[in-house]
Amino acid sequence: MKKESNLIINNPKKLEGPINIPGDKSITHRAIMLGGLSDGTINITNSLLSEDCMRTLIAFRQLGVDIQINGEKIVIVGKGIQGLTQPKSQIDAGNSGTMARLLSGILSTQSFDSTISGDESLVTRPMKRIIEPLESFGALIKSSYGKLPMSFEPPTSMKPIVYHSKIPSAQVKSSLILAALNIKGESIISEDIITRDHTERLLSYLEYPFVNDKGVITLQGYKNLVAKDIEIPSDISSAAFFIVAALIKEGSDITLNNIGVNPLRTGIIDVLLEMGGNIKLVNCRTVCNEPVADIRVKHSKLNPVNISGKIISRLIDELPILFIACATCNGLSLIEDVGELRYKESDRIEAMEHGLRELGINIVSTENSLSITGGEFIGGIIDSYGDHRIVMSFLIAGLVSLKPITVLNTSNIDTSFPGFADILIDQKIDLYSI
Repeated sequence: MKKESNLIINNPKKLEGPINIPGDKSITHRAIMLGGLSDGTINITNSLLSEDCMRTLIAFRQLGVDIQINGEKIVIVGKGIQGLTQPKSQIDAGNSGTMARLLSGILSTQSFDSTISGDESLVTRPMKRIIEPLESFGALIKSSYGKLPMSFEPPTSMKPIVYHSKIPSAQVKSSLILAALNIKGESIISEDIITRDHTERLLSYLEYPFVNDKGVITLQGYKNLVAKDIEIPSDISSAAFFIVAALIKEGSDITLNNIGVNPLRTGIIDVLLEMGGNIKLVNCRTVCNEPVADIRVKHSKLNPVNISGKIISRLIDELPILFIACATCNGLSLIEDVGELRYKESDRIEAMEHGLRELGINIVSTENSLSITGGEFIGGIIDSYGDHRIVMSFLIAGLVSLKPITVLNTSNIDTSFPGFADILIDQKIDLYSI
C-alpha cells in the first residue's frame, strides 16, 4: 500500500492464517555495521530495508564500504575495523536513534573528521548518555548541548573502555562495544540491567574473541571479524502488533513465521501470557546465533496486569501496543518504570495517554508510569505525533473499536515496518487512506 498521511480503520474482520513479518530492525542495523567492519564479503538475507536501516546502509557507503542490494539481500564487502574512510559530507541518521548512537561509537575512534545529524525529531533526543562515556575515554566530540548534530575529531589517544552503565540501554552498551573494537587494549563494559544482546551475539557469530560473563563484556581491540553470511530473523517488535491484534479480535487464529525470540526481547510474550493470552512458540531453532520460532496466537480474554522493574527493558519498544491490550481488559493495569518512553521518537507516554483518552479510556500518567482502566474504544481521531509505533498501535485498536479510528500522520510506518498496511489489507481489514 502506498504510504499515506492519514489512515482510517473500520469494521474489520478476524485475523487468520500465516503472517510473514519483515526482518528484525535492531539486528539489521548491527549486521550492516559489523559487516562493514569485517574482513571479506557478507550476504545478509531477510534484512529489513526500512527507512531507518537504509540510513545505516547509506552511512557505510559514505564511509567507503561497497554495499549492494538485491531484493531483500544485502551484499557487503567489508573493509576491516580500521579500513573506513572519511565521508565527503555529513551523515544523516534520519529518524534513527539506534543508527546515530551505535555509529557514534564507531566514528569516535576514527582517524578522520566526521559529523552525524538527524531529522527534526532525532535532534531533540538525548545523546549525552553516549557522549559522556566516550569522552571519558578520549573521544573528541562536539555536540549541540548534548544532542545532534555531533562532530567527531580524530582522538589523540583512546584509553580502553571500562564502563558500567546505570541506564538500561542496549544502544549505549553497543556504542561502547563498537568503539572498543578500534581501541588498543582490554575494554570492560557492563550494565545494571542486562539489555538486548544482538551486538554480542553477532560478534560471537562473526568469531570476534571476547568474554561475556553474565553481562560483563571483556574484549581486546584490533582483532578481526570473520566474514560470514547472516540470516536475520523476523522482528518480534513488529510481530507484537499482530500478536495483540489476534488476542483482542474475536475469532482470530494466526501463525507468525520465523520470529526472533531472543529472551531479552520476549518480555511482551511473557506479559501477554500472564494476562491470559493463548500464545504458543513452535518449531524453535537457532539461526546465526539467535533463537527463532513460529508463534501461534488465538483470540483470548485478557486480564489486567501490573508490571515494573527489569522486565521493562525486555519490552520497551512494545509498550505502546501493550497499552492497547491493557485498555481492552476489564479492570486496572499499572505499568511502572517506563520513563524512558518519554525520549523515544515521541514522548510515548504523552502520545498514548492522549490517544487512549480520545478513544474513551480512563488513563492516568506520571513521569514514569501509566495506569489504564480498560473499556470499549469509542472511535475518534488520533494524533500519532509522527511516531511509527503510535500509528500502528492505534490502527490495531481499530480492530475492536465501536466506531472508526482515524490516525493522522502515518507515513512514518516505513521507519520500522514497511508493509504493515499491506498485511492488514491482505487480512481483508477495511483500511482507507484520506
